[in-house]
Amino acid sequence: MATKQKKRNIPVDTLRGMACIMLVAYHVIGNTPQTGLRLHEGFLKDANELLAYIRMPLFTFLSGLVYGWRPFSDDWKAFINGKVRRLIVPMLVVGTIFALFQAYTPGTNSQIKEWHYLHILPVAHYWFIESLFVIFLAILLLEYWKVLHTRTGFAVIYVASAIAYVTNTGIPWFSIVGAFYLFPYFLAGLYCTRFPLQVRHARATGYITITFVILFLVFFGHEYAGERRSLNALIIGTAACIALLLTKAESPWLAAIGNYSYAIYLFHVFFTAASRIALMKIGVTDIWMLFTAGTIAGVTGPILFEIIASKHNASRILFLGQSPLRR
Repeated sequence: MATKQKKRNIPVDTLRGMACIMLVAYHVIGNTPQTGLRLHEGFLKDANELLAYIRMPLFTFLSGLVYGWRPFSDDWKAFINGKVRRLIVPMLVVGTIFALFQAYTPGTNSQIKEWHYLHILPVAHYWFIESLFVIFLAILLLEYWKVLHTRTGFAVIYVASAIAYVTNTGIPWFSIVGAFYLFPYFLAGLYCTRFPLQVRHARATGYITITFVILFLVFFGHEYAGERRSLNALIIGTAACIALLLTKAESPWLAAIGNYSYAIYLFHVFFTAASRIALMKIGVTDIWMLFTAGTIAGVTGPILFEIIASKHNASRILFLGQSPLRR
């Protein structure tokens, strides 16, 4: 979810694409029987619940990994201004539009009840962006004091973040609770950039580990994986992220999707909801058809939107958080 590089990293973009598809599918299916496709049971519902141990951890792990490519140096004003433009401006603009969309569009699943707390209490999935901004504020201080420049300092901060994670530390205001949830995964990603892992037979190790994680979730996940902020969940999520990185898997079509990961995160819900509402209006009730159409719409719609919006300064700044075009 960082600003695009001229030279893309295909394995990382592949993982971004994978995370995007998991996220879009999550919102198509819905996290409860009252949202999305409103499923009470079945394969899609079970898979959606189990992928919770990988989905947002992977997004956050990649954010930390990519931050490590261009970390804070010494200009804190430029750093904060960049994060405000990239994260806060689109969150406020797109998040507010989404809240209005939910309020006035027939067929949506939920609505904002306390408008005076809009964005103070995060809007829907935009909590992630708000939490990420809080993390970057913490990272700014840690980098300024060079705490994360040594493995020892890194270990101390990581252990502290893991304790906060498992003890459910945080408050909902400004999604601070979300920041505590994400921080260990962000640090794990940053560690992999700053202190690259030296693993013999890395790709084989990665594939074996991610296979083990998936099999564990399939057969024992409901019983032993634990709550979202448990030690077991932290181990599973971190192991999955590192394993996927070690595979160095490359997929041109996943990488192409990953290239637009931020736009997909921001806008996919508009297209998934529109697809579901439109198809149900014309009488489509088949769950797999609704799921497939919603997932495709949630991926391709934001990509087309970014292609168009990025051509104009106002829309690229307000909707995508991109820097202005140089004339």
